Amino acid sequence: MADQTARIEYPASGAIDRIDAANLVVSQRIAFAGVLGVLAIAALIVADVLLRVLFRAPVVGLNEYIEMFFAVAIAATFPSAVANRGHLKIDLLGALGPRTKLWLSAFGSFLLSMLFVIVAWQVGLQASEAVAQQYTTTIHNLPVGIFYWIIAALVAISAINQIVVFVVDVFRADWSAGERMSAATPLALCAAIIFSLALWLGFESAAATVTNWAWSNPGWFSAIVFGALWVMLLAFVPVAAVTGLLAVAASSVLIGNDPALSVIGSELTGFLTTSEVSVLPLFLIMGILAAAAGISDDVFRIAQALLGHMRGGLAMAAIGGCAGFGAVTGSSVATVATIGSASLPEMRKRGYSERLSTGSIAAGGTLGALIPPSGALVFYAFLTEQSIGQLFMAAMIPAALAVLLYLATIAIWVKISPASAPRKGAFSLREFLSSLRRGVSVIGLFVVVMGGIYSGIFTVNEAAAVGAILAFIIAWSRGSLRGAAFWTVMGRAASMTAMIYALVIGGLTLSFFVSTTGLPNMLTDFVASLNLAPLMTIALLMLVYIALGAIMESFAIMIITVPIVAGLITGLGYDLIWWGVVMLVVLEIGQISPPFGMNVFVLQSISGKHTRLGTIYKGVMPFLAADFVKLAILILFPVLSLWLPSTMF
Repeated sequence: MADQTARIEYPASGAIDRIDAANLVVSQRIAFAGVLGVLAIAALIVADVLLRVLFRAPVVGLNEYIEMFFAVAIAATFPSAVANRGHLKIDLLGALGPRTKLWLSAFGSFLLSMLFVIVAWQVGLQASEAVAQQYTTTIHNLPVGIFYWIIAALVAISAINQIVVFVVDVFRADWSAGERMSAATPLALCAAIIFSLALWLGFESAAATVTNWAWSNPGWFSAIVFGALWVMLLAFVPVAAVTGLLAVAASSVLIGNDPALSVIGSELTGFLTTSEVSVLPLFLIMGILAAAAGISDDVFRIAQALLGHMRGGLAMAAIGGCAGFGAVTGSSVATVATIGSASLPEMRKRGYSERLSTGSIAAGGTLGALIPPSGALVFYAFLTEQSIGQLFMAAMIPAALAVLLYLATIAIWVKISPASAPRKGAFSLREFLSSLRRGVSVIGLFVVVMGGIYSGIFTVNEAAAVGAILAFIIAWSRGSLRGAAFWTVMGRAASMTAMIYALVIGGLTLSFFVSTTGLPNMLTDFVASLNLAPLMTIALLMLVYIALGAIMESFAIMIITVPIVAGLITGLGYDLIWWGVVMLVVLEIGQISPPFGMNVFVLQSISGKHTRLGTIYKGVMPFLAADFVKLAILILFPVLSLWLPSTMF
C-alpha cells in the first residue's frame, strides 16, 4: 500500500531536532507563499477569461507570466513536502521489524537527498546558461535566467531539508530500541559521505565498462534496471527518488554522464515553465477547497433526497454522493473517507446490512478518480502527451456507465435479499428542493468547469483556474477558511502539489531512459511474435494492472508502467485516450480487490473495529462483478470513450 510517511517524534540530538523543526516552519511559510501565488495566478487567468469573453481584450502575453511565475510558485512547495516527509513510498513489507523499516527509511531519505542535490545542481547549470545567453521571453522580455536561479535556490533548500531529514532518520533508527546512541549513527553518516564521493568519482568509469554490453543487450539491461527499481521500491525508497536516480544512472550507462544528468535539469525547468501544467495544481486546489467547504454533505444529501425513499436508497445515495464528491476532488481514497463518514452511520441507523453499506461505499469510492476533472487522468496526460480535455471527455460516459451499473447492482441485491435494506419510504419534494438549493454551488462548479471545456469557452488551464477560484469563493463564503483552517488547506495543497510534481519529474526522466533503450518497440515486437490477438494482450495487461492496483497507488503504477506500455498500446493499434480511461478503470478495480485494496482498508479505518475486513470484501464482490461487466463493455466498444472527445469544439 502507498504511504506518505508522517512526522514521528524521535529521541534525536537537540541540535538536529531544532534544525529539523526550524526547517519545517520556514519551509511551510515558503510553501504558503507558493500556494497563494498559484491562487493569484488563477485569479489573473480568470480576469483574462472575463476580459476576452466580455470585451474581447485578453491580457497580452499572459502565458509568459504564467510560465515564469507559476514555475517559481510551484517550486516554492518543494521544501515543505520534504520537511513534512510528504513523498510517496510503497509499503508492502509489513512483516519487517520496526527497526529494519526505520533503517530502510533512512536509506530512502539518503537517496532522495542525492536526487535533490543533483536536480539543484543541474537546474543551476540551466540558470547559468540562460543568464549567459541572456534568454528572455518573447513578448515581455522577462529574464528567464533569474527565474531559473530562483527555482534552483528553492530546490537547493529542498536538498538541505532532505539531508537534515536523512540525519534525523538515522538518529531515529539508531535510537529505536530505546538505547543511547550507538556507533551505528556515525558509521551510517560516514558511509553515506563515502558512498557519495565514490559514486561521484567512480561512476563514469564504471558505467563506461558496461556501455557496450548495455547497447548490445538493451532488453536485458532494461530488465535489470526495472528489477532494481522494484527492489528499491520494496525498500521504502520514495518513488520519485527511485525513478529519477535509476533513470539517470541507467541513461548515463547508455549516453554518458553529462547528457544524462542534463536531462533531469532540463525536464524540471521545461516541465515547470510549460503553461499547460498549471492545470494539475489548480485542480488539486479546487478539490481541496471544495472538500473544505463541506460539499460532501451537500452531494450526499441531494442523492439521499432523490434516491433515499427507495429500498436500498441510502446505498444508492452513497454511490451518488461518491460520484458528486469525486467530480470535484478526483481522489478515490478521499471519496471513500469523506462519503463513508457521512453515509455509513446513517445506513447503520436505518438497519442496512453491513455488507451492503460497506460494499457500496468502497465501490463508490472508485468513482472519485474516474469522474473528471481527475488528477490521475491529468497525470497520465503528462506522461503520454495526450490532451487533458479529451481525456476528461472520454471518461464521462464510462463514469456514467459505472454509476448506472452500481445502482443496478444495489437494486438487484435488495431484490434478492430484502432484509439487507429497509422498506421503501415516501419521496419528499420539499426535502429534495431544499438539498438542491444547498448543493447548487457544487452542481454549478462542475457544470461551469466541464461545460466550459467541452464547449470550447475555456481551455483546460482556464477551466482549472475558474474552478479553483470558484471553490475558493464557495469555501470562503461558508466560513470554511477562517483562522487556522485556511493555513491547513494551504498546507495540504502544497504537500500534494509537491509530491505529484516530484513523481512527474521522475516519470519523465524514466520515460527518457525507456525511449533511449527502444524498449517499447522491443516489447511490441515480442508481443507480435507471440501471435496473440490484440484483445488477448489487453486482457493480460488488465490482470497485471488489477494486481498492481490492489497494492499500490495509481500514480506510482502509472509512473512505472506507462512509459513502457504506451508504446505497446499504440503498436497494437489502440488509441491512447481510450487506453488512459480503461487503465484507470482497471486500477480502480484493484482498489477494492482482495487481498489488499486500499479503499477497503480506508473504509475499515473509519467504520469502527467491529467491522471485519472479510465483511467489506464480501460486500464489494457484487460491485466487482459489475466492474468487470463495465470493463468488458469499454474494451469491446471503444466508441463509448472516444465519441464524446470527437464532438468537442
